[in-house]
Amino acid sequence: MDKDRYIEYVNNNFDGKAKELVLKQIELFYKDVDVEKNHYNIGDDVFLKKGTFLHGLGGNPDAFDWIVDNGFIANDFNGRSKNKIFNSIGMWNIKEDCYLRDYIKFYSGAVIKYEKGRGPGAVRYYDVVPFGEVEENLIKYNNMEDVWTWYADQTKEIRFMPSLASNKIQIGFILNMESDYAKEMAYYDVFNKDFDESVLKYFCMPGFLNELFNEPITPVTTDRESAIFFGLPKSLIEGVIVGRIYEEDLEKLDYIKSKLPDAYICNVDGKVIK
Repeated sequence: MDKDRYIEYVNNNFDGKAKELVLKQIELFYKDVDVEKNHYNIGDDVFLKKGTFLHGLGGNPDAFDWIVDNGFIANDFNGRSKNKIFNSIGMWNIKEDCYLRDYIKFYSGAVIKYEKGRGPGAVRYYDVVPFGEVEENLIKYNNMEDVWTWYADQTKEIRFMPSLASNKIQIGFILNMESDYAKEMAYYDVFNKDFDESVLKYFCMPGFLNELFNEPITPVTTDRESAIFFGLPKSLIEGVIVGRIYEEDLEKLDYIKSKLPDAYICNVDGKVIK
């Protein structure tokens, strides 16, 4: 079974405290637990509580089926490519209670990096500017007397989640992390300051490990990510976010619902549509 194969991978690739932690996470992953979730009616606005996880997919329909059938499992455990963060599954971690519509609008915009002063003494700042407000904010930065340089950077959400700014990503998952069970799994996070380099060296390339410990976390790097050791079970899926293209495709909506009959489907306006 897959569990045995994943345990073998850990035994062959981890040592010490990191090995102990990942083996514990695998046991939690396969634990049979009923998870209570939020339920909505069509037309309701989805509300995200602090600690909710979001996870987006690209255009590969096979990835949706795989996750729904198997859960969220780090690529490395199935022989797929590594990233700067590995042996873990990336999640967007909601930092404050908010409506989904507001979250999507905010992170469908841009990260503005600007510097006050010039030369070696210049100080860099970062602002996230919501979708539809970028131009007026650039005028603001241009007119600030002590700002000489600014840059606009695409948010990572536009690259990896359904958004108002792009149709590249059409599916995102909403995971309910309110239960004690979910919170225990969420603890095993690369960005958790409880873990030191002896553990995190198994999850980060050396360059990123140095960045993690020695450089400030900013909206670019980003300051709202989690990377959970090994993975998270499909039982935590509460809802599915779809982009504009899938919102108009009844066949795709019906397919998503057939695979996740207890989950709601919402659009990038944050409203439940199915």
